[in-house]
Amino acid sequence: MRTPILFAAAALAAPATAAPQVMPGQWQSTSVVEHMTMPGMPPEALAMMKGRPTTVRYCLTPEEAAADPRKLLNADKSCTVKRFTLNAGTIDAEMQCRTDQGPATISMKGRYAADSYEMTSRMTNGPMTMQSRVTARRLGPCK
Repeated sequence: MRTPILFAAAALAAPATAAPQVMPGQWQSTSVVEHMTMPGMPPEALAMMKGRPTTVRYCLTPEEAAADPRKLLNADKSCTVKRFTLNAGTIDAEMQCRTDQGPATISMKGRYAADSYEMTSRMTNGPMTMQSRVTARRLGPCK
């Protein structure tokens, strides 16, 4: 499952009828695990995973920026979008996904602008939970 890509797709691919319109170009997204529970995992290992930023850069094409975000989220056939709302710069979404560890629920809430977004995501997969904060900004044209 490509969870970071799904979060980016959900936040960035605003339809033309939603305001504000997200700009195509080079983007940088940073995700930080804020809270995690995983029964059986040593506390030291959990502590190492929390608070460590993971940063990715990607190019959002004009076609992707104009696409319906549900189409991008539905591209991952292991997931089904249960709730999805973009309204005046806010996002609220929930997906059910099939994983090797069983069904997972991923929820996302946050805000977006034409050149940035921030959201909190929560994933529950059986007894495992993970909450992350994702922030992103447009860096300029694609390279």
